[in-house]
Amino acid sequence: MDRPFVDKVWELTANKVILISAIGNDGPLYGTLNNPADQMDVIGVGGINFDSQIARFSSRGMTTWELPGGYGRVKPDIVTYGSGVRGSALRGGCRSLSGTSVASPVVAGAVTLLTSAVISKLDIINPASVKQALMASAQRVPSANVFEQGHGKLDLVRAYQILRSYKPQASLSPSYVDFTECPYFWPYCTQPLYFGAMPIIVNVTILNGMGVSGKIVGKPEWNPYTPQYGNYVEVSFSYSPILWPWSGYLAVSLTVSKSAANWEGLAQGQVTLTIQSPPEGDELEPRQSVVNFPIKVKIIPTPPKNKRILWDQFHNLRYPPGYFPRDNLRMKNDPLDWNGDHIHTNFKDMYQHLKTNGYFVEVLGSPFTCFDASQYGTLLLVDPEEEYFPEEITKLKRDIDSGLSLIIFADWYNTTVMKKVKFYDENTRQWWMPDTGGANIPALNDLLEPLGMAFGNQVYEGDFNLANHAMYYASGTSLAKFPGDGLVISQNP
Repeated sequence: MDRPFVDKVWELTANKVILISAIGNDGPLYGTLNNPADQMDVIGVGGINFDSQIARFSSRGMTTWELPGGYGRVKPDIVTYGSGVRGSALRGGCRSLSGTSVASPVVAGAVTLLTSAVISKLDIINPASVKQALMASAQRVPSANVFEQGHGKLDLVRAYQILRSYKPQASLSPSYVDFTECPYFWPYCTQPLYFGAMPIIVNVTILNGMGVSGKIVGKPEWNPYTPQYGNYVEVSFSYSPILWPWSGYLAVSLTVSKSAANWEGLAQGQVTLTIQSPPEGDELEPRQSVVNFPIKVKIIPTPPKNKRILWDQFHNLRYPPGYFPRDNLRMKNDPLDWNGDHIHTNFKDMYQHLKTNGYFVEVLGSPFTCFDASQYGTLLLVDPEEEYFPEEITKLKRDIDSGLSLIIFADWYNTTVMKKVKFYDENTRQWWMPDTGGANIPALNDLLEPLGMAFGNQVYEGDFNLANHAMYYASGTSLAKFPGDGLVISQNP
């Protein structure tokens, strides 16, 4: 996320320029969205093939701006044909083109046709209203989830029908969330809620077709459906104080009340909020739009602690705010770790494996001092970049003494290598040095010092076999210190 570039995009859309952008070609990995397509005010486009399947190359959501403290938004917004599309060749004739940069011009052409078809209503055409029409008319792609397809496949005719009768209004993306609807609402549908779990956050984009600026009137309200046990769900919110340009966010945080600690079933309700924008033209009163966000969750009794794993997100950082290099040093053409680490993005396969084996994985978005270790079997640390407060180090030692297991995947750290992966940034006209290695090994060693453990500063790479499994060790570290009575599993050379 380049802030000067983001500011220029905001400037364009604030002046009613409808910006359509390719979501990127870094699929099938999740969390690989490109800017500006991942912005709320931009129409982000993914690619499908002519069998209406998500193209393998099309980048997947979620957005990663919000990490490590929150949860990403839904992107792409829509998908359309981007694989094997016939187009003009430079020297005449035709050629086959593939990529989300092929899909996004298809949407740009569709938007041009749409606006020309409602030329008499140009006063209601803006980045939000066009995006609302495209998303509301999109056709769901079977077997693809929301972070692969957004609202679905472009449907030009239906979009025209919606835009022709459009009245300025606010809307939400996604328009609802259903934890029982798989695969569309992956990963929400993969794990039920239960009492004592870390909050599940649904990050909703607010689109405001009434004006370039707006606000939420009062506060969002949770309205539980009484016959559907909505009172078992506790809901809190954070949201944009100002909706600009044309958009904002609503983060819905979901937990289970203590009264449902041993209950199993479905719970439903809806969030209601009122969006307000200044009057336009000859209007005397502010514009207002009331929107609802239905929620349906599955609740189960709290699982035993030995089945609960806590993933530490709080200490995982990414570019920006600093230069954090790739974990894999072989990726020389793309040195920035701009995706970050998360169980629903680059560690999706590990998450699925743990779920398949009966574990429940929760995400910690706060320091170690903020969770009750007696409720968990294992704390999982993967390539952390952030440092640890002294209070965190003390508490973790106490938690481990009380029975908490700790698993650490530590990546490389070597100051000589870090100097070699510096790069010159054309925007700032400065040389950038990494803030840390693939992981912050000095900080990890501070954390592990009370346990008598430490990692080394040598960088290792290579293939090995463990329990008859062929494995690849990519740019990792080594053990420098371990308790004498501990067990080290190794492979003889």
